[in-house]
Amino acid sequence: MKDLQRSFLADLAKPGIEERRYRHQQLAAQYGIPPAFMRALLVAWDAERLIAIRAWDGERLRPCREWKKHYDMFLADDGCIWLTILPAGIALVEGSTPTGSAST
Repeated sequence: MKDLQRSFLADLAKPGIEERRYRHQQLAAQYGIPPAFMRALLVAWDAERLIAIRAWDGERLRPCREWKKHYDMFLADDGCIWLTILPAGIALVEGSTPTGSAST
């Protein structure tokens, strides 16, 4: 599981684009896991502040925490989500502790 997380975060951390657009089904296929499991991982990593997820609600890109039902977020905009790696995710990829965080 940690290998999948590290691989996913490393892909997201590649330079060039700060926020990347994906379909969750595409990510599930890329990492060889069921779409429902991919959705659960993404929501968990958002809650851990490793990544930020946003999805189009018809008016604006809404952050994951603002969706009443996370599943609805993955249905909106033909399943497209916008992902950004956060400092804690970058630190995990680099093997360091983000500034202001205690190491465990």
